[in-house]
Formats: sequence, structure tokens, C-alpha cells
Amino acid sequence: MRRSFLLTTLLFLCCCIAVWAQDRKAVTGTVKDEKGTPLPGVTVKEKGTANGGMSGADGTFKVQVAPNATLVLSYIGFINQEVPVNGQTTITVVLKEDNKNLNEVVVTAMGMKREQRKLGYAVTELKGADVAKTNSINPVSALQGKVAGLDISAAAGGPAAAPRIVLRGAKSLNGKDQPIFIVDGVIFENDESAADVNFGNVLKNLNPDDYESVTVLKGAAATALYGSRAINGAILITTKKGNARKGIGVTVSQTAQIEKVYRGAIDLQNSYGQGTDGVYANNVGGYSFGSKMDGSMVELANGMKVPYTAKPNNAKDLYQTGKYFNTNVSTEGGSDKGTFRLSYSHLDNNSVSPNNTFGRNTFAFRGSSQISKVLSADAGVTYATSKTLNPDRQGGDYTNYNIGRKWVYVFPRNYDPSIWSKPENYLGPNGGRANLSTNPGADYFYQQAYNSWTRKESLITGNFSLTAVATDWLKFIGKANFSNEQSTDERKEVATSAFFKGSDGFYSVAGINKSQYTFTGMAQITPKLGKKFEGTLNLGAETWNSGIGKQYNNSTDGGLRIPFLYDISNSINAPIVKNDPLLRKVINSVFFAASVSYNNELFLDVTGRNDWSSALTYPKGSLGHTTNSYFYPSVSTAWEFTRTLKNDLPEWISYGKLRASYAMVGGDLDPYQINTGYYTSGLFQGSSTGANLPLVNIFNSDILPNMNLKPSISKSWELGANVRFFNNRLGFDFAWYRTNITNQIINLPTPIESGVTSRYINAGSMINRGIELSINGTPIQNKNFTWDINLNGSRNKNKIVSLTPGVDQLQLNEDQGVRAIASVGGSYGDLVTDYGYTRDANGKPVITLGGSDYPYKFVRGKAVVGNIMPDFNLGLQNTFNYKNWSLGVLIQARIGGDFFSASHQYGTGRGTTANTMYGRDTEHGGITFKDGSGVTRNDGMIPDAVFQKGTTISKDGLDIVLDGLTYQQAYEKGYVSPLTPYQYYSMVGDWNIGIREASVFDASYIALREVALGYSLPTEMVQRWRLNSLRVSLVGRNLGYLFNNLPDHINPEAVRNNKTSAFSEYGAVPFVRNIGLTVQVGF
Repeated sequence: MRRSFLLTTLLFLCCCIAVWAQDRKAVTGTVKDEKGTPLPGVTVKEKGTANGGMSGADGTFKVQVAPNATLVLSYIGFINQEVPVNGQTTITVVLKEDNKNLNEVVVTAMGMKREQRKLGYAVTELKGADVAKTNSINPVSALQGKVAGLDISAAAGGPAAAPRIVLRGAKSLNGKDQPIFIVDGVIFENDESAADVNFGNVLKNLNPDDYESVTVLKGAAATALYGSRAINGAILITTKKGNARKGIGVTVSQTAQIEKVYRGAIDLQNSYGQGTDGVYANNVGGYSFGSKMDGSMVELANGMKVPYTAKPNNAKDLYQTGKYFNTNVSTEGGSDKGTFRLSYSHLDNNSVSPNNTFGRNTFAFRGSSQISKVLSADAGVTYATSKTLNPDRQGGDYTNYNIGRKWVYVFPRNYDPSIWSKPENYLGPNGGRANLSTNPGADYFYQQAYNSWTRKESLITGNFSLTAVATDWLKFIGKANFSNEQSTDERKEVATSAFFKGSDGFYSVAGINKSQYTFTGMAQITPKLGKKFEGTLNLGAETWNSGIGKQYNNSTDGGLRIPFLYDISNSINAPIVKNDPLLRKVINSVFFAASVSYNNELFLDVTGRNDWSSALTYPKGSLGHTTNSYFYPSVSTAWEFTRTLKNDLPEWISYGKLRASYAMVGGDLDPYQINTGYYTSGLFQGSSTGANLPLVNIFNSDILPNMNLKPSISKSWELGANVRFFNNRLGFDFAWYRTNITNQIINLPTPIESGVTSRYINAGSMINRGIELSINGTPIQNKNFTWDINLNGSRNKNKIVSLTPGVDQLQLNEDQGVRAIASVGGSYGDLVTDYGYTRDANGKPVITLGGSDYPYKFVRGKAVVGNIMPDFNLGLQNTFNYKNWSLGVLIQARIGGDFFSASHQYGTGRGTTANTMYGRDTEHGGITFKDGSGVTRNDGMIPDAVFQKGTTISKDGLDIVLDGLTYQQAYEKGYVSPLTPYQYYSMVGDWNIGIREASVFDASYIALREVALGYSLPTEMVQRWRLNSLRVSLVGRNLGYLFNNLPDHINPEAVRNNKTSAFSEYGAVPFVRNIGLTVQVGF
């Protein structure tokens, strides 16, 4: 009976299938873009059913559909298209690119994908291809000028160096105010570089060719779900997945690029050589106030005789042509059951600076699987290794390595590196380094030949997600991710004394291991709320655990026993061995995100998250009353008024949306900062104060803990609008925001007699107010040619509302006597100095007698000399498409923001920089006069200054009071003589008596940031060669400055490190442009 039933059932099913098949027809087709390029991975569905398929690598598809069916084709970045079959068996469909992004799906917090039109806060998304095409080692640099509100500046250190990133203004007084980066759920920080050396951050180990998209979340409402780690904003990076296709696809790209120095970091004069008083002298160091270089023979400090001639390019000749090669190979495939993508990247970069190299290997895998009807999974893993050798260095901490500093401060303008860089001139007669008095560049050339500083890094990251669909309104999502970073620094320095021996021989090896993992569980509920209401509720919990372990820093002491043997055991004295303990931090969280829409035109989002941070937790039984739990909500709303008022608005208004949001985010601090313990020390035993002093209990940190520390709080309001006109040919996106950061955790310096160096407090209130504007336009659009324009601009104003009782000023940064501060009533980054001009009632600088070294000097005083933050940031991008050709041009500008140039300061005092040409002779404004020896000179200079009250000089046996006289008036009365260039420029730029205010400038600039020309071979030709695609691109990066407000062409972006408070350069790297060719082939 049962067998008969089964046979009957089987026969019935076969009949049903036959009837269904007779009513279906096979439809084949090809999907292309407007350029004729086949589109793989396009979803093709029969409207109103779940029946469908996907286009293959060649853009072709085949589906079984009803004769009167309508096909719906959808693809990310393109406008959905419906095509009636009408009995056809072959169809060709051309999808149009959705340039206006009105229905674009973007990745938001916690990796959730949302339609951008439904968001109540500002989000900017860039395609991964726009980032990868620049071939920047650090992908952050590729965002420069492309996102309103995002201020990016390159940092010294070479191509791998981590740039400075400021998103909607400075947000913290403790120095940690840069946004985080989230790569497929794994969080990375844009670590601040140490002073004067920048090895870059972990992002340089990732491959931009693996990026699908980069999303910038600016405001607190956009980042609130990430909790305290995203208090300064977040940049999301989503990597590429494999596409379902027939067979396996392979893409290969090769980039070859050159880096060329096209201008030194500051213009130098090429007329006057070594000396101080208009006469050549070889024993005055780097002073270039000697006689005019005329080609006559002069004797150098080592006795060598050479022509006394200018070397106009000597500051550039020590650099080389940099070379950059990047090879990428990826393969992908899959079906509707699962996809995969596997990639490998190999990068080699030799910088323009000798012995500055970077190499990287990156492997990445991403896979997805539809395990069953209700269960799907996605996983990815990345492994990378890199090696950085000898990054460029600035400033005084590494003066031997800082060739830029030497050109302005150490080398006279007749210095010839082609002579002094030879081994016989930088080596001593018995090995070791030559005497610096004869070759002031010997230390630089010596260390270039023998010393090295290397960092080796490895990175592994992984992410896994599992989605279970319980019902049509409920699904569960589980996510896990981890990362592990390891880095090892190795420094090798050979001794400088004879036979390469001495106490300055040095070797050190230091390492650090960072790890983190995150587990997230989330339930997503999508209840049916009626015909006009839709809603989604996400409920989740998360735990994040991070740690720093295996920290060590071991070094030799007293020199190396055997030269060139670099091992800790080769130390003359007992080696210094330091191992730091494990640092671990845990944040446990619960969160929710609720979204409700009405009539698909009014949208409301409410989120909330509560964090419990271990960094703010005290042990049981302690006296602390800190709060380790903090909750932060957000609410945002959007109204698409063009849907509501579609019958009342004129046709030329294509689209319009208003948005508003409010959010509050909390923040904590690094681990083990509030639980400082004690240990027993014999610090004072055997000291000069007595051998029998008892053991003492001291803090194991120099920072006094605060038992009542609370989270910092950031409250943010945002209003915005997105409006488009003329059939979406012209669009505006505007945002206004106000962010109030209170209760900040500040490390406040304390008096030395307190026994600690600083203490943590909650204090300070700071407000950022700003506007952002993006304008998109398409002036020309026809069948073969399209011209798109994108203009973005932003302005942020900061105000320090309060600090803490008794403190009205905090120092943020300092360089050469100039300080960036935060003061009550002022703004973040106000620049002050004790080396400013003292001025009279009319604003003229005041001078007085100078003493034995200089006849006169400016009277120095405290002065506010500027502010480091820009007034405006602008970006203008033009994109032209003609058939298979494309051309993109990016211009980026920074208007306002002050900058201190120590190179200008000390170059002025030494007479090496171009600005010191004024007054050298009559041709350059010099005054003819007779000096005290009766010699007629033509290099007199009159300071534009007034004499200080009480200034008295002796003239012809009489005491003459110069009170209130300008120097010009005193000169005309015969009381004083003109100053020589050496005397005048020493008053301005000397290390001891100089005026730092004279080297603080408005650093406005307009840069030609990027030009990209590309060509895609036509489909017919590519198919003839049995390829899927072939594209050739020529890209130029950092091509030059259309306007630079700094004098002597100082590099306005060459800040010494990537801190938000950085404002200065000292021996900056030169101007470098990059030009490269990329060939990409798809199989």
C-alpha cells in the first residue's frame, strides 16, 4: 500500500513538472554597463517570484520564466531595471550607473547596510576602486580632499608614514582624538607617531585593492553604536566578496611608479657662501654670510682647495628617484550557494631618501556560504608581513639623520655633497667618523653607510559571521573577529671613534604584541506594522577584549665590545633588559537600534548602547567611586519631502531630504591608569644621603591615580539637507553640527615636589561648531561624454569653555619655544611663544642693545602668534568620461591654519635660506655705508623697529638716549650705523636671541593632489583576446602646489608627527610627486 502511494505521488509530481516546464521558456541575455562592459554578478529575477539567477563573468545569464514575465535586474551602484519578456528568448540589457546614489545602500555602524536616503546623519562612502587607484601605501592618504569635514595631512617619515587625520575638529585635550578604522568589524587605531620618527600604523599592512568600499561616519549619531572607541568618529572599510559566476575569475594588476623630488623643502640662496661678515671663512660652521661666490679657489676646513661656486641643487642631489612596484592577483568564484575570493599582494617601495625602503606581502581570503534555507555564513582572514627601513626623521632628536636640518643650519651654501659624501671624507684615518669640524656632514654620511633602524611587522585578522533566519520577521546574527599584531624594532649604530670603537656603539631590539577579539550577538526583528509603517529592531550584546603583551626593550650599554657584532651579549656594560607587563582591557556592552518609517518618506532611528569598561574599574574594597558603566543614546530622523510634496513641487526639484540627529557618546582611557599600585624600593639606600635609609613604598607609576574618575562625555547635534535639481544634474548636501565634549580625562602636570609628574582629572569643556557642504553637478551628459563635478568644503570653529579650577591653560605640543595650547576662552591649538616681538603703541617691534655678540637685539615677549587649525578645507574633483576613456582631476585646498617653520627660523639666522638675500647688496635693497674701519660696504640694513625706553649709546664721548626713536630716525641723525646682514638676520633667527614669531605663517595652500587617466579596452577586442577586461591607468599623485602661502616654498604639510596638535617642521622632507602606470587584466 505504501509503495503504491509513493509511485502515485511520484507520477503526480512528474506530471506537475512537465506541465510547469511546458509553461516556462528559457530566456538568455547579456547585461552590460553604458560603456559596453559586461557586468558579472547581476541579480536577475522574475518579478513577483523567487525564481531567478545571476549573470556570469561575461555578463550572460539564462533563466526559465513565464512567456509574459517581467525580469528585474539589480546590481550595486546601478539603477534597477525592469524588462518585459514579451515572448523573447534573447535579451540585451544596459544598466545605467546610479551616480546620484539616491537609493544607494551604504555600510553603517556594526556593519549594518542601510539605504542612504533613510539616514538622519551625514555619511560619505567612496568606492574601493577610488582608493586603490592612487596606489598609496597608507590608504588613508587617498581620502584627502574627497570627504567634507575630513582633514588629512601627510606626515614626515616617507610613504609608509601614518598621516594626521582630524574629523570635524579636535575632540580631546589628552591627545587621543583621531578616528578609528574598522575593517570588516576589526577595529584599528591611527596610532600617533613618536616625535620625529614615523613608521606608520597598521593600515599600511592592508591591501587597498581588497577594498569594496570606504565609509566615513562623521557624527556621534553615526558612530554611537560603536561605543567609546568611536568617540572621535569612524572610517569603515568593507572588503570585497567573491561574485557568483561561471567558472573561476582571475584578476591581475601591476603598478610601476616613480617618486621624484621636484623641489627642496625650503628655498635656499645660492649667491653667498661660508662666512659671517661678508668675507669667506672656513671655520664658522654653517653661517653663509661670507663673500659672494665667484668661482675663485678657496681652501676648505680640511685643507682641500676647491672653486668657490654655488651648488643650486645640492639640497636635492642627495635624494634619489624612488621606485614603487605593486603586484596584485585575485581569484573569485561561486554560485548562489556560496562565493569566495582569494588575493595576494606584493609591494616594494624604495623611497627618495637613500636606504628608506618599505616592503609588504598581504594574503586575504573572503568566503560566504548559503548553508541552508535558514542558515548562511561569511568569513574572512588576512595575513600580512612588512618591513620598514630607516624612515625619514625630522627635528632635534635625531639630528645626525636629519639632512633637511643640516641644509639650513649646518651646511654653508658652498657645501658640495659630491665631495663630502665620499668615504675618504666622512671616515677617519683609522676608521670611525671624520672630525665634524672639517666635514659637518660626516655624521649623516657615516650613519647612512653603517647605521640602520628596521621595523618588521606581522598582522593577522579574521572575521566570521553566522546568520540564522528563524521566521520572516526574525533572524539571529552572531559575529566574531580578532586581530594580532606583532612588531620588532632593531637599531644598529656603529661607534664613531677610531677603529669603530667607543661608547656610542649601540644595538637594541624591542618588540610588542597587540591582540584583540570581539564577540557580538544580535537579534533582528522586522515586525509588520501595517501598510504605511515599517520597522526594524536590533538587540545585541558584545564583548571586546584587547591586550598588549610581550613588550620588551633590550639594549647594549657603554658600547659594543666587537664592532659590527650586533647582539645584546656584545654590550661592554651589563645590557639593559626591560620587559613590561601584559596590558589588557575589556569592554562589555549591550545595545539596541530601532528604525521606523512612515509611508517610505519619514524615517526615525533610535539607538542606545551601554558599556562597562575595565579601565574605569576599581578592585573591591578600594576607596574609588569611579563609574565604569556609561550609557549613550542617539536619535536621528529624516524626511524625504519630495515624496510627501511630489504633487506640489516644481519639476526642476528632483529630490529633497531634511535630516536631524542628536547623540551622546562616552569615553574612557588606557588600562591600568587608575589602579596604580605600590612597590617596595631601595631607591635611597647607598645614595649620597646615607647608606642606612629604610626601604620606601613608592608608586609604580609617576601618575597619581584618581579614585573618582568618570567617563568623558561628547554630546552632538546635527542638522542637514540633501537637495537635487534638474533631473539630478545638480545636487547639494549641507550639514551643520555642534559637539560639546565635557568631563574630559586630562593628564594634568603636577609640581615636582609632589612626588609624581602628573595626575588624572575630569575637567574641561570644549565645543566644536561647523558646517559642511558638498555640491555635485553634471554639466554635460550625453551618449559618449559625461562631465561630473564634486566640490566639498568644511569649516570648524573650536572654543575652550573651561578647564579646571586653578588651571587656565594646557600645553598640547611644543617645538623650539613655540607652544600649542588650549586656554579658557581661546581655541584648541592657539600658538604662543615667549620669543615674540615686544611692540610699542603703534605696533612696531622694540629693540635694545645686544651685548658683546650682537650690537642690537629685539626685545622678546610673550605673544599669541596664531592657531594651528584651518579655517576651511576644500576639495574639487572633476571627472570626465568619453567612451572608454576616463580622466579625473582632484584639487585640494587648506585655507588658514598657522605653521611654525624651524627651518625658516634657523636658516634665517644662518643666512642659508632665500629670504636672507634681502640687504646683501644694493641689487637686493642693501644700503651703502662705511663701517667702523672706514670700509665702504653696500649691505647695510635698517630694522623696522623702535628703541626701547632707557636705551642709551655713547657717541663721540656723549651719552645719547634713543628713547622712542625708530632705528631709521636714529640712523638719519647719525647716532647708529646700518646693520650688516649677519647682524640683522641673527636678531631675527638666531637660536639664542631670535624671534620665533617671525617664522610663524599662515599655511594656506592649493594643491594639485591627483590626476588619473584611464582607458578600458572595448568589449569586442577584449573578447577577441579571450579576456574579461583590460584597463590601463596613468595616475599622478601630489603633483604640485597651485598656491603656497608659506615663504620660500616651505612644504606646508611636512609636520613633524601625526598628532592633531602638530604644527611645525624642522628639516622637513622635500616635495615629492608620484607618477605611476597600472595595468589590470581580468580573465
